[in-house]
Amino acid sequence: MPRETNVTRCGNCGAALERRPGQSSLECAYCRQTTWLAPTTAAAPVAPVAPSTDGSASLHQRLLQGPGGATHGSGVRYSPAQMEGRDAWSFERGLWPSGAHASSTFGGSWSPSALLGPPRVYPRCGDIGGAWAPGPSRSAVEWVEVEFAHELPVTAVRVFETNRPGSTFAVVDLTHGEQLLYEGMPRTESGARVLEVAVDPPRVVRRLRVYVVNPGWAEIDTVGLLAAAPLPEALRVRRPPPVRNGCLSMAAGLSIVAFALAVIGAAVWKGSARAPSSGRAGSSSRLAPRPRPSVTVGQASIVRSPVDVDELMARSVWWASEVIGFSSEYSSTANAAAGVRFAPDVYPRHGDMAAAWASSETDAGEEWIEVRFASPVAAVSVLWLETFNAGAVTRVDDVTDPAAPAVLWEGAPTRVAGSVVAEVLLPARRTIGAVRLVLDSRAVPGWNEIDAIGLVPAP
Repeated sequence: MPRETNVTRCGNCGAALERRPGQSSLECAYCRQTTWLAPTTAAAPVAPVAPSTDGSASLHQRLLQGPGGATHGSGVRYSPAQMEGRDAWSFERGLWPSGAHASSTFGGSWSPSALLGPPRVYPRCGDIGGAWAPGPSRSAVEWVEVEFAHELPVTAVRVFETNRPGSTFAVVDLTHGEQLLYEGMPRTESGARVLEVAVDPPRVVRRLRVYVVNPGWAEIDTVGLLAAAPLPEALRVRRPPPVRNGCLSMAAGLSIVAFALAVIGAAVWKGSARAPSSGRAGSSSRLAPRPRPSVTVGQASIVRSPVDVDELMARSVWWASEVIGFSSEYSSTANAAAGVRFAPDVYPRHGDMAAAWASSETDAGEEWIEVRFASPVAAVSVLWLETFNAGAVTRVDDVTDPAAPAVLWEGAPTRVAGSVVAEVLLPARRTIGAVRLVLDSRAVPGWNEIDAIGLVPAP
């Protein structure tokens, strides 16, 4: 995220980006991540909030005035070290957002979609892409709203603060009107923090609003719920925690930049810069094709076409949160299978870009990738974003139950120009927790790259 200087760094890899007058976005020459420079306004909430249940005329309007010194509820902030004994990722009981909105957004890697799913930045601390950030660098009050898909009693709300930790001053339950869960004075903290707000007695929470003061890019990684009882296996999100911890100091940031620039320089010196037409040998071995399921579900149809990003995000797509298997990947860093997780990083751009998944070899025959979603979804369609040499997908399988997979759609490969959204329209709504895409890489020559995979929930 840019400072008030002519040089900023990539929020993905830390490489230096040169900012020139008139530019609204910059693309990193190393990892191809786009950094947006112009703030954008976030979408309004999907549905109006019912009147407050605590007797106030408008709790929302009061909280927009900022913290007033009042306290309510039980809220405790924990450091990453303190959270080690509290299961920060809540593998057994964690529920994560399926939808998000905000008062404003910086955009790009700091948009409200960064709030979906489990933590991606925490326990790191700093101005890091992958957490929501407001549009202005400084403002009195900002807020985020998150929605959850399952009606399960919960005992706590967890707010993961990764930049300007300590900025959260209120949490409101919007499930049935406005009900204040927590209010307290913001305070300055060092290092990432998790604000844990008790929900006592336990109850179902489907929608929350979190209020923050914004002294300078107050950023939230995600907002989670802690279920009162262990979740069924199908609802659990299994994602290993990040390996790095602590705030990104200036020295560390400069080290990252120096390393990234050294890699770029070495690539240029060797004349080995990536290009769509260049041959590249993948670093991972290929796994055998998955057998075709014996069961086919109905008569699904497919649509492949460019879709406006705002229109796509307005559909409340559930993006995959975990990769559970794949035939091959170009490497564990560039064009890795993990690139298909969460909201799109590349689309609507088109080309050979490192943030999308690509196989280890071109034109090698059948390739496949399997993904799981944070929770099973009553879906009306399955979609994926093809950003290079589109049209190679020939089959989509429901692998929610690995012992009883089913074909959702099967068809001939069709080369499509540019970046497209491919969507399989299901004949009837179906609860899906995991899917597999199968590609015929010989039919559409070149690197077939996929940016993201999602489910469109039933209205």
